[in-house]
Amino acid sequence: MKKLLKKMLPLKFRLALINCFFKICIFFFSLFPLKNRVLFYSIRSDDKLLDNSKTLYDALDCDKIFFTKKLPHPLMTQLKACFMLSTSRVIVTDDYCRYMRIMRLRKKQRMFQIWHGCGAFKRFGLDAPSKLTREQEIRTHSAYSAVAVTSEMCRRYFAGAFGVSEEICLPVGLPKTDKEVNQSETIKKEFFSRHPELEGKRIYLYCPTFREKDGTVIEFDPGIDWQALSDSLEEDEVFIVSRHPIINYELVKGEYENITDMTEESTVSLVAGASVLITDYSSTVHDAVLMGVPVVFYCPDYKVYERSFYLNFPDDLPGEMIDNACMLPDAMRRAEKEPPVDRIERFRNEQLSACDGHSTEKIKAVIMDWLK
Repeated sequence: MKKLLKKMLPLKFRLALINCFFKICIFFFSLFPLKNRVLFYSIRSDDKLLDNSKTLYDALDCDKIFFTKKLPHPLMTQLKACFMLSTSRVIVTDDYCRYMRIMRLRKKQRMFQIWHGCGAFKRFGLDAPSKLTREQEIRTHSAYSAVAVTSEMCRRYFAGAFGVSEEICLPVGLPKTDKEVNQSETIKKEFFSRHPELEGKRIYLYCPTFREKDGTVIEFDPGIDWQALSDSLEEDEVFIVSRHPIINYELVKGEYENITDMTEESTVSLVAGASVLITDYSSTVHDAVLMGVPVVFYCPDYKVYERSFYLNFPDDLPGEMIDNACMLPDAMRRAEKEPPVDRIERFRNEQLSACDGHSTEKIKAVIMDWLK
């Protein structure tokens, strides 16, 4: 039947038909009573909350549920999401919520965007290439009642990226940063208790972000000769890879005793246990800065990288940038021995000044006030 409909109906008409169907469903769902609860909506994981949302979820002492499913969503999942979104008094999301393009919040509903990454680093939303039209992008974000940002400086950038008022961009920090500020040593000890074989090692953690072309995620070759890198590591050194949630393919080619993929481990835990973070355009740089871990920026494609930046790249980075994998061993060891303290401090003050260890309390207070 699906194939027959595709042949008979033009794409534009099919999309209009689907939108009409969902609008009818959403109208029907809106007839149900609004529950005085908090819904956590995320497309960043399946059936579990990641660090940022989980920290806030655990802190809330109220009726709460979560919907976490990576895209694409099958029909029944889409209907379930729409029903939960239509009947929850407060919605918390850490990424795009595509259903807001076809639905509006009810009079007493509120929506809090606790974006998954700190700071204003690489451009996103309306400021970045996208498969969405500008109108779709604006509709995606127009329902926000509040947006959490990590510094006063970041407010204008998030307002521009989401097409919202700067007034609703609140410099309250992100929930996950509380543990990074207050409990980094505890997180580190817990990490090594789970991985005692790594204790005493110099850990170089590689966390690259995904790549896009014309708004579509593409496979990325980091250009690392894994055998050469493995051979260059000393006996007390290990190289750990943690892939971005969107990267669903292996980065490490082959098997090596001193190179391993630990994507399933929490990124925050990995950063806490690391001696040095190696990244490119990933927001993990903010986690590292908050936990006092030096950073090397390995950016072999920075001249052709599709997104641009809010900061002056690479001059404003809190660490050395290299573009050749052969330079990795020396750069990693240099960062561990002599981190650029002044650059790190300046970056933290500009990007993370609202991360004071009390972000969860501040966001919780806003949500609890909405539930009254």
